[in-house]
Amino acid sequence: MKKIFLLISILFFASCNNEDDNVYKEANDFNGQKIWSKSFGGSDIEEIHGTIATQDGGFIVIGSTKSNDGDITDKKYALEDIWLSKYDADGNLLWSKTYGGSEDDLGYSVIENTDGTLVVAGYSKSSDGEVPSNLGMHDFFIFKTDSQGNLIWAKSHGFMSHDHAHKIINTSDGGYFVVGYVDYAGIGKNNNSKGVLHGVGEFYGQKLDANGNKLWDKYFGGTQNDRVFDVVEANDGGFVMVGYSESSDFDANDNHGSYDYWAVKVNSVGELVWKKSYGGSELDQAYGIVKNINNTYLITGTSNSLDGDISSNKGANDVWIISIDDYGRLLWNKSFGGTGFDTSNSIRMISNGNFLISGHTRSVDGDITENKGENDFWAFTISPNGKMLWQKTFGGTNFDFGYDAIELKDKGYVIVGQTQSNNLDIPQNKGFSDLLIIKVH
Repeated sequence: MKKIFLLISILFFASCNNEDDNVYKEANDFNGQKIWSKSFGGSDIEEIHGTIATQDGGFIVIGSTKSNDGDITDKKYALEDIWLSKYDADGNLLWSKTYGGSEDDLGYSVIENTDGTLVVAGYSKSSDGEVPSNLGMHDFFIFKTDSQGNLIWAKSHGFMSHDHAHKIINTSDGGYFVVGYVDYAGIGKNNNSKGVLHGVGEFYGQKLDANGNKLWDKYFGGTQNDRVFDVVEANDGGFVMVGYSESSDFDANDNHGSYDYWAVKVNSVGELVWKKSYGGSELDQAYGIVKNINNTYLITGTSNSLDGDISSNKGANDVWIISIDDYGRLLWNKSFGGTGFDTSNSIRMISNGNFLISGHTRSVDGDITENKGENDFWAFTISPNGKMLWQKTFGGTNFDFGYDAIELKDKGYVIVGQTQSNNLDIPQNKGFSDLLIIKVH
């Protein structure tokens, strides 16, 4: 009997190792070399926040701009407007559109529907132009366009406070879920959905129908800063929101010190299922979440803690990736980076089952083999159990900040962010800060 058990054990572990080897082999077949780099923008400031692959093989970039020249051809107002631009797989600009009013309008997230239409989330201080209304300070600004960027509808949601939408996702019922933060300090009890005043920022989630109408909303937090940046729909129809919190009261009562990664799960009608803090005694800030296999999640961000949940630190700020199950239990954690400042803003599953992480770095040691000056774009891939498979930096001698990366239909990776450089990987700088797109294959 012992021999049979031993044989089964050997076969099980061999199977696991072979599965891992196959994943690593797929990653090792990836060349990882830069195919091209292109910059877009005008003579002023472009801020970039995200990108998505589109069904036709191209991609879309979301951000904001203050320029009214160069690649920005339809801007109507002097302050910041939301900037949406479409590219083919070779990085050729197909169209560029701006949206907003006479005040500041910032774009953070875009999704594509199955019919090719687009829905954008950001926030606005305007109450004119494409922005239908403003309830005070900034409001969530959600709008839908056709596949060419022509406006179909626009909605404003918010309170008499700073309300910043950071991420929108499609939901399984055909609607949308939006997360961001709201500042409830000073808002009367009749102008919120919970009846308890907290502090200077809350995790805030809105469930919208297919036309952008609010079905329900919920907020969670404490008396300090609580900021949510990403969300995924769980297998059971609930939502897991991630960001960071420095609160240690109300909903956030398990703070490890300073800022912690904070994850909050709600069910399909917004009722709290669980909330968890992860981190150490220093600054730990989460920016991205993705679903892994077996109903687990990977969360990425940055940490400079040396204790608590952090098993290692390579110096200054590291990219810190944690794995949690659907109950919020910490399964494992890994740190990536060097002795400088390393940050990750995005994590995406790619077609071979591995994960693509993007951000920026000031390091030139540890996991980083090259730094071209100041901050560089940094992208790397990991296996489902956190083994680094490939990494690369891109940039010039000035400041280059990577914010998102996606896999295209041709299996190439597109990394987007903003640059102030004008040399090395940057072919041209058109103004103070441009959109930089790097493609690797």
